[in-house]
Amino acid sequence: MFFVLMKKAYWQLHAAIFLWGFTGVLGRAITLAESWLVWWRLCITVVSLWILFAWLKKITIIPRKFMLQVAGIGCILALHWLCFYGSIKYANVSIALTCLATSGLFSSVLEPLYFRTKIKLQEVFFGLMALAGITIIYFDNLQVSTGVYIGLAASLLTVTVSILNK
Repeated sequence: MFFVLMKKAYWQLHAAIFLWGFTGVLGRAITLAESWLVWWRLCITVVSLWILFAWLKKITIIPRKFMLQVAGIGCILALHWLCFYGSIKYANVSIALTCLATSGLFSSVLEPLYFRTKIKLQEVFFGLMALAGITIIYFDNLQVSTGVYIGLAASLLTVTVSILNK
């Protein structure tokens, strides 16, 4: 049973990596500005989910306070996508995806601060390794510096969304 679960997780990981990479490739190939790209992506998602939930008859009214929380997290997520696609436009797909690797570092520091738990040094160490890789890329090609900064902002925002969703 354990090996079946591991194999399933392995394939889910590969699917997630493929989708992240493919999203980046599409973001690079589409000539729209990142703001319009995120706007159209949002519209398509809202319409698709509305149709899906209407078809499944799962549309429910949620309390106003919860709706404001969801909207706030959604705005942070939209900023993440703006930064992610902005990083692709200012640098390239590999820079944007490499910057997302720092989410482990941000998460290892911010989650313990938010939830008042102990920082795990092993997680910080691996996050710093990702940051070291980005530093090498940064100093090797300063033309991508804006893309690196925007990509790091995208990583920070995605960790913020993750923390607020817990």
